[in-house]
This record gives sequence, structure tokens and C-alpha cells, in this order.
Amino acid sequence: MSEHEKETDVIETIPFYPRLNSIPRNKRAPKAMRILKEKVSRLMKVDLENILIDEEVNKKIWSRGIQKPPRKIDIRAIKADDGVVDVYLATDILESKAVVEAPVSSKPLESDIDEDEEEEEEDE
Repeated sequence: MSEHEKETDVIETIPFYPRLNSIPRNKRAPKAMRILKEKVSRLMKVDLENILIDEEVNKKIWSRGIQKPPRKIDIRAIKADDGVVDVYLATDILESKAVVEAPVSSKPLESDIDEDEEEEEEDE
């Protein structure tokens, strides 16, 4: 990439409801796709024709069928220098932020207890 070619990278949560509540059930997933394109168009300041939606985003919106798209979706939009915006799922980035360590307990695990019992039986 040369000096004057820049990419803009944005992570955003796109809510589909309450706008989809007034839409007939059999038109909700297509309307959610249009809402996604409109929001990305406003966010990245490009025309609707210059937005390319990744297959994973499409599968996520259509995963529960035409009647029940997800309430919101986390996306990552990357705008290239030529004005084309690629839209991807942002799950990888958000999951890495939400990593929580499991609590450490002082109780021994059942597998540890079973091993101790086996050793005692062998000693006898």
C-alpha cells in the first residue's frame, strides 16, 4: 500500500429493532439487510452500491430465517482508498475483549479424588 492509500476501519453495533417491529414478518430479513447497508453508508460516507457485505454477515442475519433476524449485529467495516467498503462480522474482536478467566476454587476436582482413591486401593 502506498502512502496516499488509506484504509478506515470501524467496529460498530447495528441495531435492527425497533425499526423491524412494524415490518411484516415475511419481509424482516431483507429489510434488515437494507438497514445494515443504510447504516454503513451513513457511517462510512459512501453510496449503497459501494458496500460489499461478507457472506458470514449474510448468514448471521438469515440464520433464524426470514421472520426473525437478530436484534442487533456487531460488524467491522473497512473502507479502502477506492471508496469500496467491506463489511465483516466483528465477533473475533469482541470475543477477545470479553475473555474472562475461570474462577480458581480450592476444592479438588472429582478426577483428583478418583486418582487418590485408586492409589489407596493399589496400596492395600
